[in-house]
Amino acid sequence: MGIILTDTPTRYGLVSVLMHWLIAMTYLGLFCIGWYMMTLDYYNPWYIALPHWHKSIGMLLLVVVLCLGVWRLTVKKPLNLENHLGWEVKSSRIAHWLLGLGVLIVLVSGYLIPTAEGSGISVFNWGTFPAAFSLPGQEDISGLVHRYVAYFILGLSFVHAGAALKHHFIDKDDTLRRMLSISINRNQS
Repeated sequence: MGIILTDTPTRYGLVSVLMHWLIAMTYLGLFCIGWYMMTLDYYNPWYIALPHWHKSIGMLLLVVVLCLGVWRLTVKKPLNLENHLGWEVKSSRIAHWLLGLGVLIVLVSGYLIPTAEGSGISVFNWGTFPAAFSLPGQEDISGLVHRYVAYFILGLSFVHAGAALKHHFIDKDDTLRRMLSISINRNQS
């Protein structure tokens, strides 16, 4: 018996499950930190530390999101459940694309804010993501995109979670269970 790493036609594998929850929880944590950072003044002891953590974790999350993107392009997702209606399948696809694209936009715009002046982003002092370019108004425009798309993604995440709970408690299907449990291949020794 062993854990299945990749997705099957009926279940998500370990890689998909771990990346889904890692991205979701990290995004929520970064959102909360970002929201709190907006309340800090110059004399607050967290004024320097929290932005450093926010940027460092954000850059690491960007790497994970890009890996998930490659994963999604190379591994087939489980099939839709038979009880899902056509509009549910279409809205689910749209929501997943918007979540993925939105998270990517939030992370890239977050990268573009501090790099607008030409300096890179230090990731926990392990290394630096270099600045790619610096354009006029980059910091302000990226800041607005970062903020409003972050709120949009948070709202869409609540809709996404609500839909999963609806499938679990009202429809009583496997939609949520497929992302909560890890497939076990009982034929392996």
